[in-house]
This record gives sequence, C-alpha cells and structure tokens, in this order.
Amino acid sequence: MTVQPFKSLILELLQQGHHDEEAFLQELSEAELNANGTWKLWSVKDHMAHKTFWHQHLIEKLTAILQHQALPPGEEDEEQLNSITFEKHKLQPFSALHAESERVYVQLIKIVEQLSEEELTTSRRFSAISDDYPLYTVFLGSCYEHDEEHLAYYYKDRHDLLRAIQIRERCASRIMQAEIVPDWVKGSFLYNLACFYTEQKQWENAAARLQEAVARNPDLKERAKSDPELAALHNQSA
Repeated sequence: MTVQPFKSLILELLQQGHHDEEAFLQELSEAELNANGTWKLWSVKDHMAHKTFWHQHLIEKLTAILQHQALPPGEEDEEQLNSITFEKHKLQPFSALHAESERVYVQLIKIVEQLSEEELTTSRRFSAISDDYPLYTVFLGSCYEHDEEHLAYYYKDRHDLLRAIQIRERCASRIMQAEIVPDWVKGSFLYNLACFYTEQKQWENAAARLQEAVARNPDLKERAKSDPELAALHNQSA
C-alpha cells in the first residue's frame, strides 16, 4: 500500500477544515453571522478574524524564510496579539471578514503547494516557526486543529456540548486514520482531546483519551502530571 505523502495530507485536511467551516456558516442566520461578540463570548466574526490573522501570520513568516529574508525581531506575546486582533475586527461586517478569510485560505493552500516533502518533514528545517519539529506539525496543529477547536468553542460557549464534542472527536479521528502521521503526533491530538474533556468535566472520556495519548507518546506522561489543564482530572482520580 502506498503511504500518502504529508503534503497531500495537509492539503486534504485544510480543505476538509474549510468545508467544515462553510457547512457551519450555512447553518447560521444572518443575525448570528453579523452579531458582535465580547471578549468572554466570541461571535462568529471574532473566531473568523482570529483564525484569519494566525493563518496570515504563518504565511508571512514562511514567505520571509523561503525568500531568505530576515524575520522581524521581537513580537508581542500571543495573548496580546489575540486582543489586538479582536479589537481591530470586532465591529466589521461578516461579509468583509469572510472575504478576507477566503483570500487568506487560498494563499495558505498555495504556499503548501509550493513546499516540498523534504521541507515539510525535515526537523529544524524551519525552526523559527516549528522549533525542533518538522514543519508539517504546524499545519496539522496551528492550522487544522486550531481551526476545528474554534468551531467547537463556538458551540461550547452556547451550551451545545454535543456539537462541540462531535467536532473535536472528528478532528482527532482524521489524524488517527492517517497512516503517515507518527504516533507521537497522534498522541498530541489525543492529549488535547483529553484536556477538552477535562474542561467539560467529562472525566471518563478525559481519562480514556489521556491513556491513549500516553500510550502513543510516552513523553506526554510527565507533562500531564503538571499540566493545569488536567489538574481537575487528577483531582478526580486522587
């Protein structure tokens, strides 16, 4: 059996994520699409602006590296960037934010198409973006998983936990089914799912997913002991 290359997998997952978002948007009314949110309860527009910013951020950094340009020194911390993005776009109409999201999505697909399998899979090849890990992990985590998380957040914040769980489980399932993805990456997705279940006080599901995660990526065992996102789970089992 021929194993799917990472480039093909990334493109497929990004396209599936885009399809998930479009299906999500089609279910909402005009009022829901154009509603303004708050910092504590993000609207559709807030989630979309946030996702678009981080996609564009990645594209700009990758483009600079590929063109052998220096990356700008020093950046605001992530929380500050999220706050700035929220304030900048919170009153914009949905139509404008959606158009920008679509434009950036096309750019993201194009830059993945330009990358070689070697560039995607060689550790430390893009250390300014992915630290010691291969670049493909950024597309799987910071793009695909991150976008799916925000769809789940929307439903969770509106007390539709069933829909939120379906989205998170589907996100992880696609990774689990990809033969090319190594166990340590699959373990990280399951670990994040365990954190999600812990936040929802779904103790049995959280414990099961954490056990699966550690089985696939034993390095996660030590991290789990001190992770504040899993503290409530540990307290339950103490």
